[in-house]
Amino acid sequence: MMMSHVFISYSKLNWDYARSLADRLLAEGFDVWIDDRIDYGEDWWRMIVRAIRTCAAFTVVMTPEADGSRWVQREVTLADELGKPAYPLLLKGDILDSENWTMFVRTQYVDVRDGHLPPTDFYNRLAHSVPRKETQGSEVTDPTALPSTAELKPRWHTHKRVMSVETEPQDAAVLVNEVPVEAEPQFVLPDVRTVLPEPFEWCLIPEGTVVLEISRRNRPTFDLPAFAIAKYPITNAQYQVFVKALDGYRDPRWWDFSNEARAWRKSWSQPDQTGYMGDDVPRTNVTWYEAVAFTRWLTFKVNGNATPSTADEPYRISLPTEQQWQRAAQGDDNRIYPWGDQFIANRANTSESGLRRPTPVTRHTTGASPYGVFDMAGNVWEWCLNDWSTNSTDLSGSRTRILRGSSWSNDAEAAKVTFRDYGGPEERFNLRGFRILTYPQQMP
Repeated sequence: MMMSHVFISYSKLNWDYARSLADRLLAEGFDVWIDDRIDYGEDWWRMIVRAIRTCAAFTVVMTPEADGSRWVQREVTLADELGKPAYPLLLKGDILDSENWTMFVRTQYVDVRDGHLPPTDFYNRLAHSVPRKETQGSEVTDPTALPSTAELKPRWHTHKRVMSVETEPQDAAVLVNEVPVEAEPQFVLPDVRTVLPEPFEWCLIPEGTVVLEISRRNRPTFDLPAFAIAKYPITNAQYQVFVKALDGYRDPRWWDFSNEARAWRKSWSQPDQTGYMGDDVPRTNVTWYEAVAFTRWLTFKVNGNATPSTADEPYRISLPTEQQWQRAAQGDDNRIYPWGDQFIANRANTSESGLRRPTPVTRHTTGASPYGVFDMAGNVWEWCLNDWSTNSTDLSGSRTRILRGSSWSNDAEAAKVTFRDYGGPEERFNLRGFRILTYPQQMP
């Protein structure tokens, strides 16, 4: 596989500078990939992945706009995972203000905040990684110039929406951990957005290990297969779909997972009101029983209203175990908080923020975990599947269940990714909510 071009990552709001950079690179004899000429009839994200896979070097135009672009974040993450030589440019802002750019702190990035293109030394250094022609470079936008889809062995897919030519795509197939493996199977994830309103997105968590801190002397290690977790906690608007649906909250099928759940449901014919209003605020005052019932109903909906079955469901949605929850929050580097080892008050809705109520689930962009999961520290406690005393995921019984993540009322200590709490499955509080999890299914 020949790697010969420079990939330019940028926010569409910085297009003028990125285009000028591309033209200068071409004039300096470098082949360039820049996505402003991609045919949007193509599978857009797949083409981006192929371009990053085959690039000889990666440059990103660092600005607050790029920092807030999930597409730039994905491009930077994929390039880093693949070990691509990075030649970042700081066009606006401060590199230390962003988790996305901190990986470049020790890299010889170029400060172009005066708006000028990089100096001559930048192109000379770039030539150590990228073949440089004596003539004008070329734009590599022809799909036939890149490896075929089959060569890429994609591992993950989500359902796509139709993308607009005028705007940056809002949802596209997501590929992560692009490692060429022989006969690698293809997987799909359920498109929950056909059932629930935005915001919703799956974050893909690769297989790995996690260490629970049960006590100072009890720190068991768990090996976990890959899974996908919701980027955000379930919101008021999303839970209300379940409450209002004729086949939702009132349907006895979703409560038959245990005698205790059925008995609780008979005692409580209606859900409590959420603790705090707002469509994009986490749904609170939800018991563990109700959270499990919600996941069973959603499994039913994404499987085309198929009768629940333990064996034949193409997709299965559940609460995360605490092991899965912690891995999604912590990643592989044993960090203390989702964003790193130091507590920073404005990255989470904890008592230090002084907000004193839940905030919209999309608010704390700088507090995301290594896999892009939001609100893993603060905002609301989140129910987990397993019980406190035995770690069992058996849905029967009335044993206390794990809670993770802390809330707007708790301090930095409780916001640590290893902090554990518990509650009875029948308890409702305005500090508690939940998020959902699913497993990738192999394509036929």
